[in-house]
Amino acid sequence: MKVAEIPFEDDAFKQCVLDTKAENAEEVTRLICRKKQIKSLAGIEYLTALRVLDVTRNQLTRLHLSKNTQLTDLFAGNNEISELDISNCTQLETLELFTNNLEVIDLSNNPMLEEFFASDNDLSSIRLSANTELRKVRLSGNNISTLELPSPCMLQELELKENPLPDALLAQLQALPDTQVRL
Repeated sequence: MKVAEIPFEDDAFKQCVLDTKAENAEEVTRLICRKKQIKSLAGIEYLTALRVLDVTRNQLTRLHLSKNTQLTDLFAGNNEISELDISNCTQLETLELFTNNLEVIDLSNNPMLEEFFASDNDLSSIRLSANTELRKVRLSGNNISTLELPSPCMLQELELKENPLPDALLAQLQALPDTQVRL
């Protein structure tokens, strides 16, 4: 499909895609749309070859990327995201979602994830058991009281400042070998 024929909902997002100078949707592999006041990514489902998406500092509330199965890097911090679907993004390695409105996140279908940054959200429970490649996790400023880590745990950095962590979880985290834990 031609990029010019994609039915975009948001003019700022459309312009960002057009700025890539790609003629066909399958040619768009990298999209940097920082600080563009984008409110909707409707139309992104046509960009199936997309590998890198940076929509940091926009006005997004929902992020549905189920058709973007080639995505390896997603940067969506400083938005208002409360709804996220990355279930088909099995190649995802980097996920930045800091300063949003997320209460729930499902990372069970993202086994390649190496870096996960979601500080300053409303997350209370995080399940990372399927993410055995994780090396860096930053989840400060949430409401986390439950955290399930991968086994074996290969984390190099784990940051959980400003969370209501129960004593049993604190003890488990402090006992992690070879992991720099910041509480």
